[in-house]
Amino acid sequence: MTCAGLSVLVCTCLSALFEVHALPLPSPNAQVLLANADGDATADVFVLDGLRLVAYPSAANYAPVAIPLAEDTSAFDIADLDSDGRNEVIGVSRERILCYTIPAEGTAPPPRELFTLHTQFADAGRSPFPRVIVVKHEGRPLLALPCSGTIEMRGADGTLVSQHPIKENTEIDPHAFGFLSRSFGDLSIDVSIGRYPDSQSALPDGFSAAPLEDILKRRPYGYKRPNDRSEEPYWWFALKTDGTTQLRALCSPGSPRHPVTNIRIREASSEEDDFLDKNITLGPERRYPGNVILSKDRPDFNHDGYVDLILWKAPMPGMSVDALTRAITGGAWPLDIVVHLFSPEKKRFEPVPRAQISLTVPVLWFLQGGPIRNEVFRDFNGDGRTDLACSNAKNGFAAWLFTENGFSKSPDFQYTFPEPISGLVFAADLDGKGRTSIGLRGEKNFYLLRPAS
Repeated sequence: MTCAGLSVLVCTCLSALFEVHALPLPSPNAQVLLANADGDATADVFVLDGLRLVAYPSAANYAPVAIPLAEDTSAFDIADLDSDGRNEVIGVSRERILCYTIPAEGTAPPPRELFTLHTQFADAGRSPFPRVIVVKHEGRPLLALPCSGTIEMRGADGTLVSQHPIKENTEIDPHAFGFLSRSFGDLSIDVSIGRYPDSQSALPDGFSAAPLEDILKRRPYGYKRPNDRSEEPYWWFALKTDGTTQLRALCSPGSPRHPVTNIRIREASSEEDDFLDKNITLGPERRYPGNVILSKDRPDFNHDGYVDLILWKAPMPGMSVDALTRAITGGAWPLDIVVHLFSPEKKRFEPVPRAQISLTVPVLWFLQGGPIRNEVFRDFNGDGRTDLACSNAKNGFAAWLFTENGFSKSPDFQYTFPEPISGLVFAADLDGKGRTSIGLRGEKNFYLLRPAS
């Protein structure tokens, strides 16, 4: 039985919420990517290590499919170039534009050369890196290639369809180059042309040229520096799940020895006024015990369209050397995570927590950046409510489902991995069914937590 198969079997016995698939990482530098490797609508996992690209199709129960990349490959893309419903791998190896078939199993055959063209990708480093190259333009897939002073749109046979000038004397950084992304569920690749979009470039339809201020407004949270000594710095986060920032929560911390979060609700009369910082109304300051957890996930636990407040708090040990030594040698320390729902009618977070989770985490985490690790605030079971997951040990992970009664005392899912977890790679709805999958990275394996069927 494979490692992935064993993980699924063990996890199914513990919980019906997630299946766990363990996919090997050949080296610490291996990258994990998401794209479609087969003909279904579910995004699959790819692992890139040097010139070796390996796909793990979900339809084949994540059996590995190897796609060896040609020497000197720089940029590559995974997309459907011939509109047959299955993706290919498009690679740039110096002047050669290559196309690799992704087989159903085994190892891909050598690539076929589509055409030759000198692009800015040809001058990039010799380590492969993923970039969006294939774009839909006027209803057909084309290759969008950055050349000297232009972006060239070419067919699969190399036929030049159109050229689009890049601003004079501007070179595109190939490693920061991208187009409007294809998405898998709600996961998409960041969009940029060069380091900043240039609205003066004659870009074709479907390319990004959004003003920088529009991009900044879509941030789910940020930090406000004081304009003078009379102002206190604060964090803010948007209160609407649609990402608009007309209504925000302004958060400032209390004393480190008595952690509280002070919150004021900021409301602008319009989105334009919000951006210009005028016609602003500030509500009264209210205090909530604990430290705020900011998340790009925009957690909405009761599914009312408003972001809710999440705080963590923990009993602090005394400051004597003996007390600190006992805490550190004890290994784990209690931690509470609490949720205060936002009331749009009252324009405040409710003073009484709607839900609370109690767990223990390694005490050293408090001294190494904070006790909340690999947190995910997304919908895991497709009921529209935000759920919660995080690491509860160096090699442990747990998840709680939010219901009308809040969270259960015990996790709805917990799993102990054979190695420490070093980071969260992604949290995304891979099949478009409203259920979030989670990708976690260890030193030797990548772990895919996929909602159980």
